[in-house]
Order: sequence, then C-alpha cells, then structure tokens
Amino acid sequence: MSKYMTFTSAAFKDRECLLKALRECGYAETEEGEALSLYGYHGDRRPETAHIVVRRKFIGAASNDLGFQKTESGYVPVISEYDRSFIMQGKFLTNLRTNYNLKSAEKLARNLRGTLHQERVGSTIKIRIKY
Repeated sequence: MSKYMTFTSAAFKDRECLLKALRECGYAETEEGEALSLYGYHGDRRPETAHIVVRRKFIGAASNDLGFQKTESGYVPVISEYDRSFIMQGKFLTNLRTNYNLKSAEKLARNLRGTLHQERVGSTIKIRIKY
C-alpha cells in the first residue's frame, strides 16, 4: 500500500487554471466536490479526501486516485508515493506546474487584453505579455 503525501508547498491558487493544466497533462476527467474520498489501487477507500480528484482508472491500472485539497493557500496535491514516481516518469508535478503557470499567464494576458509570447531557452520557458 502506497502512502499518500500532501504537498503544501505546491499550492495552485486558481481552480480554473489548475483544471486546464490537468487537461493539458492528459487528465480531462475530474470530479469536484467537498471531501471526496480517495481510493487506492486495490479499490480500498483511503482516509485522505480532496476537493478535486482524478480517479485511478484515468491514470493507470496500478495507480491510486490523485487529489487536490482546497486550503487557504490554494489547492494542494495529494498524491501517493508510487504515483509521484510513476506518473509522467516522475515529472507529473513539474509538468503540472509548468502548464499551470502557462495557463495563468494566458489568463493574465486576456485580462490585460494583451498578447502572450513564449520563448524556450534550453529547458526554461520565458513568457512575455505585451499589452
């Protein structure tokens, strides 16, 4: 049984941008609600709950549910040790954060009625908003 971990330092403040970033990572099917139960890979109900959940059937046969708890600082990931190293070859949180930041920048550009310009420099993505 894989232990769930909560990443309080990886809070996502904007729900809309988080959902778009999850879709960009390939997880369009999510459930939303108050204190949704998370389930392990055996289908066992875990004590952890979340407000946004990607069910394990959309992740992989040996995976657990992936959740996001709503806190004062935003939505924090609740992910099992196994899935942290398995999903996207262990780069899920990095990819999600990258997509989230891009979606946040796109939203800001729309609000400013500006344009978004991306430039990749090595492994870094530079984002400029012109308005």
